[in-house]
Amino acid sequence: MSSDSNTRLATHTNELFARFGILLFIWIISSIPWLLKIDVVLEYFVSIFNPCSADCLNLYQPEKWSELRWIISGFLGFITITPLVNFQFWTFSKPGLTNSERKMVKITLMMAPILFLIVSYITVIEVLPLFYQLGHNIHTEYGFVTKYDAISLIYFATMILWIQVLVIISSSIMISSGLTGNLDSSNANWWRIRVYGFIALVSLLSYYERTSNGVLITIITLGLIEFFSRPWTTKSPKYNVKIEKVFSSQGDIISTLNISCNCEEDLSSGFDEHLVMKNICQDKNLQDDLLKLIIIHKPNNLAIHCCKNDKVWRGLEHIAPDVNITLNQYQDLAE
Repeated sequence: MSSDSNTRLATHTNELFARFGILLFIWIISSIPWLLKIDVVLEYFVSIFNPCSADCLNLYQPEKWSELRWIISGFLGFITITPLVNFQFWTFSKPGLTNSERKMVKITLMMAPILFLIVSYITVIEVLPLFYQLGHNIHTEYGFVTKYDAISLIYFATMILWIQVLVIISSSIMISSGLTGNLDSSNANWWRIRVYGFIALVSLLSYYERTSNGVLITIITLGLIEFFSRPWTTKSPKYNVKIEKVFSSQGDIISTLNISCNCEEDLSSGFDEHLVMKNICQDKNLQDDLLKLIIIHKPNNLAIHCCKNDKVWRGLEHIAPDVNITLNQYQDLAE
């Protein structure tokens, strides 16, 4: 970006692994107290989920119970260090983000934890016990001898929580992207591939032992994310970009993005087909918008018209070296 320092990629990589290592160590340390008290925590949730007053709970797979103890301890430990994770993520990513992307990250980092706590309380503490009680009443009406597996009750709640994590994080990213102008109908598929693809991979790996359930859960997760982000994936784009495409002498398609700096006052001069970005040399937000358009549309050429300051464009050559930048190609027409 225009405000970036000239830092080597290896420096960023070393910083990333250093921060990740610190977080991993702190995560392990913060999970130990939860592991020591996990039996009390599980006893509390089992008492909430227990749908019958009589002795109807059994433990059919003790080894699974041990596995759940470790998983839930790690999950609670991660929730404990969420503020630190958000701080490290923000500190690392901030230098490489545009102004609108910084706003997007801020909203996401604030929105996701709050929504998760609210939704988790409603589903786990309020809704799930009601569903368990409703199912128990149906079994009793049919005259069944009710015997429930404590592991199944806890595992189902854990699965619901994990689905909520994926849905809330992804939806927060999509919604905050739409609110800050980074997401609209013109680049919705660009966002879907990156967000949905990563979430689908994580979801499938989370349920690799239950392939059929994993696919179904992944489809439901992606459907929920699409539903919540629909108002922004169908939103009209901020810029009406028209890419000029011609064939070269070798038969290759050459795409050109025409940018007009100060030609909007005389559209009859032939610049009505150009993307007008007035005062882009002084407006950092417009410069960030142009960079995102270049990343999304990937034009071969960038033709700048009516420009009186080439400093910005010379800096852009270092950011987008594959784009051929031409200044005032049709200056005579503008005059």
